[in-house]
Formats: sequence, C-alpha cells, structure tokens
Amino acid sequence: MALREDNENKLRDVIEQRPHVDIFLQPIAPPAALGLAGFSGSTFIVASWIAGWWGDSDSPLIFFPFVAFWGGLSQFIAGLMGYKARDVLVTVINTMWGALWMSVGLLYAFVAAGALPPHSIREHFPELAAWFVPLATVTWAGAVAATARDAILAALLFSLAIGSTIACCLFAYGSGVGTGMKVAAYFWLLAALLAWWRTTVYLIEEAFGPTGKMAKFFPVFRTAQEKRAPLIVPGLGEPGVKRGMPGVI
Repeated sequence: MALREDNENKLRDVIEQRPHVDIFLQPIAPPAALGLAGFSGSTFIVASWIAGWWGDSDSPLIFFPFVAFWGGLSQFIAGLMGYKARDVLVTVINTMWGALWMSVGLLYAFVAAGALPPHSIREHFPELAAWFVPLATVTWAGAVAATARDAILAALLFSLAIGSTIACCLFAYGSGVGTGMKVAAYFWLLAALLAWWRTTVYLIEEAFGPTGKMAKFFPVFRTAQEKRAPLIVPGLGEPGVKRGMPGVI
C-alpha cells in the first residue's frame, strides 16, 4: 500500500517500526579438526622425506597426489568452512597452507608428465623460496594469535613458522641449502606431531566430552582467555555459534 505524504501517522509508524528478522544459528563441527588432520599427514610425509628418513629423488612423483588431496584439498575445505565457524585463524592458516600443498602436488604432476624438469629441494630454488616469504609471515601472525587459545596450537604454528622461515634458504647457493632444508624439515615434523595431537583432542573431546576422564590424558593447556570465551560469539552486527570452543560439544 502506497503512503501519501499527508498521511503522517502511517508514515511515522512505518519508519519507526522494528523489522521482523529471523536469525538461524547453525553450529558446525570445528573445521580446524579437518584442517589439522590433513596438515599433519601431508606435512609428516613430506618433511620426513626432506629430512632423508626414506625415499629418493623420485619419491615425490609417487606421493604428490596424496599431498595435493590429503594435505591440500582437505585444508582448503577446512579453511573455507572456517568462515562459517567464525574462525579467522583457521580460515587464514588452513586456506594458505592448503593452497601451498595443492600447488606442490600440481607442480610434481607437471614434472611426472614431463612438462617441467625435476628440481631438487636441496638446491638453489628461488621460485619456491619466494613463496615461503609470504607463507612464513602469515604463519608467524597466526602463531602470535594462537597464543590466545592454547599452548599446543601456538607451539604448532611457531614450529611451522620457524621451519618456513628457514626454508627461505632456497634463495641461497651451495651445500648449505640442503642443510637448511633438513633443519626446516625437523621443525615441520614437530608441527605435524603437534597437529596430530590437537586433532586427537578434538576427537576425544567430542566423543567423551571436554571434561571427561579421557580428555584429561590429552591436555592442550588452554589459556584463561580461551576458557572465558562466550558460547555465543557476537559477530559484526549478528550473533553466531562457534564450535570447538571449551564446553561446546
């Protein structure tokens, strides 16, 4: 119905009325669980190979599909779901690292197809080193932010950031590159183990409850700030539910 300018009462009622808005809260499982699981597996395999624990120079031609999908796609999906869970840390870290692993998998797919020549990870490799610069800076930022959550997640990201920073040695020449990458690999291995531990905590807490007896055997040392975090998380003008927080199953 149209409003005429001379109908002041109706015009005032329309302007001052409160619109009827329905907000549906949709809690979801913590995307970090999927992202950390994918990161843990792929990072452990690649880092252990770089450290020289197993395999040879042709090994990436076999395991690159697992890196791309297990470590890449799973993290990327988790990162995108982080938007819905209102988890900026998961969104940034898992999306960026997922994109890296998918890119590495695609790179070795081109090598396997003969479209690109093979290149040793222990030699001067500036094209890859350049990407470790933004990756390291983002990971350092995530590590600092994770100190507000729990010690395990923070230690994971700090180990990951240190390893990524050391990996910038791919800009250099000589035998020191191989040594630097091996050192970086051990920091990545530590990050992979911590990611496995954090993933296990998500599974245990959902199965037995965050205050159950089993959960006591898998501590993550949550900070006081994280323990005080509200169950209903206010967003920018709208509320939302965040899964994976203390006391939320």
